[in-house]
Amino acid sequence: MSQAIPRTHGHPAPPADGLPRPVRCAGIPLTPLAPGPAADALVRLALRGAAADIHLCGADTLAHAVRVPGLQRLLRSATLNLPAGRGPARAARSGGRPEAQVYGPDLLLDTVRAAQREGLSHYLLGAESGGTGGPAAGAGRPGEELTAGLLTAELLVRYPEARVAGAEPLPGRAATADVWMALAARIRESGARLVWIGGSGGARQHSAAARLAAAHPAVYVAAGPAFALIRGGARRGRLRARWQRWPTGVWGYARFLRAAARERCRGRGPYHELVQLLADAEVDLVLDAGADAGGYVAGLRRAGYRGRVVSFEVRPGPRAHLLRCAADDPGWSVLPYALGDGNGPDGGCRLDALWHAVTAPGERLFVRLRAPGHEERLLAGAGRYAAECVGLQTRGEWGGPPPGYTAAPPTVPGDVVLFRRR
Repeated sequence: MSQAIPRTHGHPAPPADGLPRPVRCAGIPLTPLAPGPAADALVRLALRGAAADIHLCGADTLAHAVRVPGLQRLLRSATLNLPAGRGPARAARSGGRPEAQVYGPDLLLDTVRAAQREGLSHYLLGAESGGTGGPAAGAGRPGEELTAGLLTAELLVRYPEARVAGAEPLPGRAATADVWMALAARIRESGARLVWIGGSGGARQHSAAARLAAAHPAVYVAAGPAFALIRGGARRGRLRARWQRWPTGVWGYARFLRAAARERCRGRGPYHELVQLLADAEVDLVLDAGADAGGYVAGLRRAGYRGRVVSFEVRPGPRAHLLRCAADDPGWSVLPYALGDGNGPDGGCRLDALWHAVTAPGERLFVRLRAPGHEERLLAGAGRYAAECVGLQTRGEWGGPPPGYTAAPPTVPGDVVLFRRR
């Protein structure tokens, strides 16, 4: 059964410094880190006072995200996704780097040890409660209601100087927004900078981490079954977790392999990362200004973009070729205009004058400009609709992004991609 995953865009989530570039796996960006460097990254985020959601992504999580669009959006907008398990770790290898995977119990223990030196406190959220209230609102599954408390005792035995500011069950499925805000308030009052979310229900953990990061700045880690594995012995718990999930785990792993293989095939080309950026920004309309013969749109389609495209080309010859290419694509339209601010003979047509003819209500817009240096003129021509342009792409050199925009990592060679800051 699919689960409701909250859309939590906009919480500040700065990445930790010095991390390797994320690698896409089944549509999700994974940062290949071993537990030691990952623990150091979490401590740095906590010391910076960042609001960050950290997710351990095993094959089952990635397979589930393929089937649940809300979970996929959540993980794509997360601060940090770490490969948990050999399959995701192998898929996240790049640039000749060795395989790096995070095992939840190791990450938790390494972070507790590193946090001791900095005086950072932890907060533990264990198996979900059954009610809609706070810590005493009811128990989760039988025998799991004391998970967070038992882990607290275990951590203090191993690390007597560790600071655990609080421990309680995760709010239940029926918890209201007020319950989540009250939990965020308790975390704030405790002074904890690292919040560990364990217990049952992987999707619930990921959803809770994103929701709480949007409510109060701290580092929230969806740690998978780490709590139970630390209490029951890492090796024994690892074997039990591996075999108890059969055959469900086998089918989930097969879905993960299919998704990873499909993305790898699509990724052969310079447009793959660009299409992933468009998906992350939830773009559903691309305006191709100065479309020429349509090679840009063809690249987007090959890389998997399925949203609408409107191409602008004033020259009759290339426009005739565009019309032939778009004849078999119902999501591709061609218009005989050049976009600009409308000033002077070369000012082009203002986008706000064409807005209702080109866009549909609620569409998120991305504009590709073939001529560099015209970003501000196009935005001026968009008028009051300029805020609807979530991204821009241009070729060649540029003097700096327009106000409100920031540059994305390089994707198509020779192009600069800008996205509006949220």
